[in-house]
Amino acid sequence: MKFEKEVTIEVDCNKEELQEILKRNNFLVMEEYDVNDIYMIPKNYNKEADALELLKQCILIRDIIETDKERKVITYKYKEYNDKKEIIKQGKLDCEINSIKQAKELFEILNYQEYITIKDHLIVYANKKDEICVQLVNNKHIYIEIEDKCHYVDHFYETLEDMKIIFTKYNIPIKENNYFVKKAEIEAKERYKND
Repeated sequence: MKFEKEVTIEVDCNKEELQEILKRNNFLVMEEYDVNDIYMIPKNYNKEADALELLKQCILIRDIIETDKERKVITYKYKEYNDKKEIIKQGKLDCEINSIKQAKELFEILNYQEYITIKDHLIVYANKKDEICVQLVNNKHIYIEIEDKCHYVDHFYETLEDMKIIFTKYNIPIKENNYFVKKAEIEAKERYKND
């Protein structure tokens, strides 16, 4: 399993305002792609459990659609949290597959069911120093994720603090000053709020 560090915030402005902030700071679009995730959970899950605990049991079936290629994978995400629900350790393991439909059928046979779906449009931006990934989720939320290893800039963020400072450095407005936003938890709460 590959372990990595990252921070994720929810942006406290609209898409146009965010694009203007990034433009002023010389960020350019490096790539755009879509990730459609189906979260599968065991049918016997405890509906009373905390959303984060439920998500630890999920397997993701992912369709990653880039300009010139499409990848389909089964993903397991591992996360550990501290008392403040900040991510202290995380990793993931991907397994390439040929068919989203067949993967979903397989997990249904193994007594899993669909829990939530997330449609994520990702835009990777970089300037000469930093790299961020803007995520437009289910046409409702705008998040920014920063990973420790940059792909378009020759840079590696050594600590979480190195990543957090990016938002202050570029005056990017953050909702609730939360650097460990969990997209899937928010989507699950929104979907099941009336259950």
